[in-house]
Amino acid sequence: MTAPDVQTETGGISAFDIVASVVVLFVLAISQPLLDLLGRNAEFFLARAAPSIDIVILAVGLTFIIPLFIALVVLGVGKAHEQTGRIVHGVILAILGAILGLQILELTLIADWPAWIEIILAVAIGAAVAIGFYRYESVRSIGRYASIAPFAVLGLFLFTSATSQLVFSSPSAVARPAEVSIGNPVPVIFLGFDEFPVASLMDAEGNLQESLYPNFSRLARDGVWYPNAVTVQQQTEQSYPTILSGVNAPDGKIPTASDYPFTLFTLLADSYDLKVQEAVTDLCPEYACQNTSRATLPFVQRWRQLVTDLRVVAGHLFLPNDLTNSLPSIDSSWSNFSGGENSDFDIIERFQEVVYDGDRLDRLSEFIDGIAPSEEEPTLNYIHSLLPHVPWNYLPSGQTYPKPGRAPGTVSPGWGDDVWLVDQSYQQHLLQVQFVDTYLGEVIDTLKAEGIYDEALIVVLADHGVTVRPDTYHRRYATQETIGDVAAIPLFIKYPDQFGAGIVDDYRAETIDVLPTIADVLDIDVPWSVDGTSLFSGERPVRTQSQINGAKGVITFGVDGSEARAIAARKIAHFGPNGPYGLAPPGQEDLLGVAIADIDIEPGSDTRATIRSLDSYADVDIDAPSIPAWIRGVVTPGPSDTGDMIIAVAVNGQIVAVTRTYVNEDGGTEYGALIPPPALQNGDNGIQLILVRGEGSGRTFTHLTG
Repeated sequence: MTAPDVQTETGGISAFDIVASVVVLFVLAISQPLLDLLGRNAEFFLARAAPSIDIVILAVGLTFIIPLFIALVVLGVGKAHEQTGRIVHGVILAILGAILGLQILELTLIADWPAWIEIILAVAIGAAVAIGFYRYESVRSIGRYASIAPFAVLGLFLFTSATSQLVFSSPSAVARPAEVSIGNPVPVIFLGFDEFPVASLMDAEGNLQESLYPNFSRLARDGVWYPNAVTVQQQTEQSYPTILSGVNAPDGKIPTASDYPFTLFTLLADSYDLKVQEAVTDLCPEYACQNTSRATLPFVQRWRQLVTDLRVVAGHLFLPNDLTNSLPSIDSSWSNFSGGENSDFDIIERFQEVVYDGDRLDRLSEFIDGIAPSEEEPTLNYIHSLLPHVPWNYLPSGQTYPKPGRAPGTVSPGWGDDVWLVDQSYQQHLLQVQFVDTYLGEVIDTLKAEGIYDEALIVVLADHGVTVRPDTYHRRYATQETIGDVAAIPLFIKYPDQFGAGIVDDYRAETIDVLPTIADVLDIDVPWSVDGTSLFSGERPVRTQSQINGAKGVITFGVDGSEARAIAARKIAHFGPNGPYGLAPPGQEDLLGVAIADIDIEPGSDTRATIRSLDSYADVDIDAPSIPAWIRGVVTPGPSDTGDMIIAVAVNGQIVAVTRTYVNEDGGTEYGALIPPPALQNGDNGIQLILVRGEGSGRTFTHLTG
């Protein structure tokens, strides 16, 4: 851009000065921070399967199209009415200057001051920028020299950032491993889950809870369960490449076939029919999967979602921390999206909500439909399912229930200090794990019906776990305190024509062992160096410690599995041995299952309560895709009821849940509880809320009205 010798009617300032001031300030205040953030986190685009053209359009739009459009509008207004043009231009400069000033202030000690002080100072900076432009030639000259900024920002993003790999990588350029010989080409079934701690399946002694998870137990009886299995990577974008390559993922790579050319997919590409469903990775190269492993949304739909996400990210990026609490939560699953400590972006969670969650059952069904014997070549059936990952809204049957909003007890990106609310979230997680068990049962039944169960190699595992405990900063950070939640994962392998059924192998298995194990069973010499060892081999190295690459560095821990058993023991202490619906406030567990006819209930109370969507209980279809299993409402305490209150929820004459009130962000009092689906009946259901005062034999019961 060179300055044309053109004078506008706006105070003798050239059109170029006006355009340069708007474009340069927009790029510095908005485009550069956003593109720097997205450039360092290519997973933002990878997770939504964004084609390279979308990335280029976004970058060019932020650096040229949008700021130039604004500048041209300013010029047009100035041409129509000089004074109005000056005002509009000055306001735009002041706004952009304030946004830039606020980002500078956030890097200083002023960031700890109240938000209103930051805003006042930022507005002052913006006003100074606008006034300086009109008063001082030196300020305008800075804009002229800085007019190279859009080119520099665009070039850095497209050619030097991590995201540039998605823009310029060529599917045909992906390296291929040497052709391998397969001595035992049996069918391979690979079910990969997400955010799934093994403690969710175990009792306090570390055994499987067979009555709650009958299908995991069935698989364990037919195969090998590795209760001491752990992941060596905390994050999905590193964990799945590690699992599929057998190589501990190095830092700085993104989960694409270009960065990971040697995986299970490439190992079997020449000899197997690959039926692959990836969720947020792109590891199966075009020559192996013909770009069918991931779905790309239509242009309009994906751009609508992209713009929505960018608005949220921009809010967290440009607003003072005090003002971001009302924005949708952005907490991390992809590591440190923002580059800061307090505002990570959970791209998996967001991707799941807007792209994947709506057809989650369809994708699971597609996996099952793809299971069939093949006469021509063996098959690899692979799925990375974002289950039981949040949002937690599935019942064991696969039905959903109205979401309770943010998970109870959430203090993003972790958990607050309210044990009861966090336990309610844990309850939702455990119910979703039971749904995973239900789905696993459907897979097993299909394999048996197709006659390939016995000969198949079946691998079931998760990439990492999740912490659901009070006073936890981050629910997915691996620390010495959270190893049992985050590192310890389920790993079940049913070997072909099982050499010994029902084996519980306490060997410290690690995710780097999965690929070598599959290769060993298939009798393949892996043509690249791996870090793991075959679990099928009789010559496994003795491991005295394990490591996980956590958010704060490498964490080293022991191999006895005590961390996971401790988490399971806490679960049993809070829920009892019979499952998630055993949750009740301490001392009130004995009310569950009690008929209201057997207790003396007073007729009314000055404390009142509402039931949200009460009409939904008047016409229940127990076979519908969604049922009203989450009951919630608002409580108006009477003068005699202060603090937390205990509420028993009775359905059709029986107490099926006991909950506790809490104070919401607006200072109101609310309650919520999960109703066991068997308590509901087709048609009309009688719902009663009972206020419980006192403890033990001294308790009194009062009907809540409202």
